Amino acid sequence: MEHITPIKEIDSIKDDFTIKVRIIHLWTQKSKFNAKETYSIEMILMDEEGRKIHASCVKKWFPKFKRYLKEDSSIYVKKPNVAPNTLNFKFADPERKLNFYHDTTVKECENFSGSAHGFDFVDFNTIVSNNIMESKSFDIIGHIFEYGRMDTSEEDKSKHKMLLHLQDIEDTKLKVTLWGHNAYYMTEFLANNNSLAPVVVIVQFARVKFINGRPFSSTYFDVSRLFINNDIDEITSYKNKLVSENGQQLSSSGIKMIASKQNTEHDDFLKNHMFSNIDDLFEPLEEKTVIIVGTVKGIRQNIRWYYLACSNCYKSAKEKESSTDKVDGSHEVAEIVTYECSNPNCKNIKISVIPRFKIPLRVQDNTGTLTLTLFDQEAKKLFKYTAKELYDKNKKLGISLDLYPMELKVVVDKKLAIKIDITSYNVDNKSNIYGIARLTENANIIDELEKKNLNSQHDNSDSFIIGSSDIASQETKVVKDSFSHTGENLTPCARDNSTATSPTKLFSTPTELKRNLATCIDLDEMENLSTSKTPRLSPPDEQPIPLLVPKKEK
Repeated sequence: MEHITPIKEIDSIKDDFTIKVRIIHLWTQKSKFNAKETYSIEMILMDEEGRKIHASCVKKWFPKFKRYLKEDSSIYVKKPNVAPNTLNFKFADPERKLNFYHDTTVKECENFSGSAHGFDFVDFNTIVSNNIMESKSFDIIGHIFEYGRMDTSEEDKSKHKMLLHLQDIEDTKLKVTLWGHNAYYMTEFLANNNSLAPVVVIVQFARVKFINGRPFSSTYFDVSRLFINNDIDEITSYKNKLVSENGQQLSSSGIKMIASKQNTEHDDFLKNHMFSNIDDLFEPLEEKTVIIVGTVKGIRQNIRWYYLACSNCYKSAKEKESSTDKVDGSHEVAEIVTYECSNPNCKNIKISVIPRFKIPLRVQDNTGTLTLTLFDQEAKKLFKYTAKELYDKNKKLGISLDLYPMELKVVVDKKLAIKIDITSYNVDNKSNIYGIARLTENANIIDELEKKNLNSQHDNSDSFIIGSSDIASQETKVVKDSFSHTGENLTPCARDNSTATSPTKLFSTPTELKRNLATCIDLDEMENLSTSKTPRLSPPDEQPIPLLVPKKEK
């Protein structure tokens, strides 16, 4: 029997060594260039001492190794290649990882004596008291006392999510978000299992993020593994402790559905708020939430597309310079760039910063164009890359960070339904600076909104159309619109047989009508429009613009 090297003794200096491990988790990584193509098989391996290491096998070596690579199987691996672990989030050995390549050999192992899963549990109190690192994974065990509905608002299924409220033996509570396939696994389990036993959950390789000092635990892409009431020692032991602590068997009927605070996309856009046109937002008169439909025409170049955010609370951070003595003994001063969070409630004195989206979009409908700011949360629906990834890429290539990355160009010409909050600031300061509260590309919702807007225009129109049928003779016809909110069956006045050479343009809002009347028609002569055959026109070399003129009260 050849010598077995423990994971803790793996050294990049040596390449001829053998490890005896169990594959405690396995998943596939998709290609960055083709989402339908598998790029690699990723694994977390554990030796008999319980130490873990990340390993990868790229597609070209699948024929050689794939038949041995199965979750929960044990294998011998000889001559794997050692590489540095460059991932920011560590879920195994923080320094090294292994790659399978042409010199590597794998064979089955039938006498692995280590743990079956290698759980490394962290109690809930450690998490809620902020005594855990964000950069390292951990395992948790608890039972469900509340759960939320699946959120499927994103098109990408990996971004569908479900919220669990877990409780441990000590009655400490923790919120955990399940993402993607783990959320679907939980939803299916809860729908099909009505047993009397409590629903005990293990999340292996979980992660935590602290926002405003509060912990938010979640699964991490395909790395996390979920166990729900499995017949394994750890869950059986937890159930026995739970029963002894409570003195009786708990029932899953006690699990409650969390009341949803988030409106469905359909209700938010079609039921809960008024539809508006862009020109109605130029001079806000009252606080309210409105829905618009518009097309993105471009991104403003004179405003940055990102901001540097405090990694703790995501509020903007300000750069400040400080100095310190150099450590080389030269007595010279070194300039150091540090950051200060703009949020007075942020508890972190020393902070790091992360780029987040703040994109000034120029959005247009048939009444006007407006700049709307797209922030990180909604930007995730439109882009494949994070702001940090684009920031780092441009910085590495030496591209000015003031120019928006070409990857953002995919948003141009997209038609979106957009939710906008008109705040007291907008009303008090007559400000038309707005952020995008929510957006959707859902074609059915956009079609429904446009139909409602069209019907509203028809119901409210009560106007005259002024047009030119003969530029040479400088004659203008006045035609009364056939639509009226009073329900009268109005008939357009007779036209001559000449063919109209100018288009008919309708101005459906008071603001647009007033603006165009002021620039194109002498309001003092409107009294003569219905009687004079030669009303004032635009200059002879310009084609007159047809306008809507309100009916004059008798």
